[in-house]
Amino acid sequence: METKEFEIKKEKWLQEVADGCHEIATEIDLDFYIFQTPIIYNPDLLLIGINPGSNNSYSKMLKEKGVKKREASSLYYNENLLVEEANDWKDGMGAVRNKFKEIFFDDYLFSQLKNSVMMNMYYFNTKSSMDIKNLDAELKAYCLEKTKEFIDIINPKNIVFFTSDKSILAKIGVKEIQQVDTFLKIGKLNDHKIISIPHFSARGYNSKSIRNNIGKQLKKVLKSK
Repeated sequence: METKEFEIKKEKWLQEVADGCHEIATEIDLDFYIFQTPIIYNPDLLLIGINPGSNNSYSKMLKEKGVKKREASSLYYNENLLVEEANDWKDGMGAVRNKFKEIFFDDYLFSQLKNSVMMNMYYFNTKSSMDIKNLDAELKAYCLEKTKEFIDIINPKNIVFFTSDKSILAKIGVKEIQQVDTFLKIGKLNDHKIISIPHFSARGYNSKSIRNNIGKQLKKVLKSK
């Protein structure tokens, strides 16, 4: 895909999501966001978390910022916050970056992380992934469909989901899910190979030694392609 075509498709998708999520957020009064990185074409990794971990009010956010809606340009960042601190504001991502460094702990893995895009599968704030069940079914279906569209637009070399839950992977259409290592599953989403690893903050996996082991297993699969 040429750069111009990619930019057109990306901007169209962002505007559609900003408009669609605004309508939903106005009704349920939950804020939304999607990315923790810039959006680039054909990244080494597309990292997909399940949900933004908060329960912020959409109306409160609009009032604080003095705007009528969340704009498309606010759905992503210009810096990869997984590897670097924001230049001109306190991003609050220091603890998350430290955990990512323990998974992507060597030069190869860190280079993959630097050339990554990270997004959420569901865009609306929920305190935990367990609370997703309380969200409206149409809202969830909308997010899943737009996430699949986005995957086709950016054409990532590899897709990594931060979840150990097969049922969550199945909801977006991942098939042929197999456990291939202690912490790692693989599957297929259309023409894409999917890698599933535990969330970097999940209970039971929240230690440096476990995150290092997850990184070793991930590296093995990435290098085998």
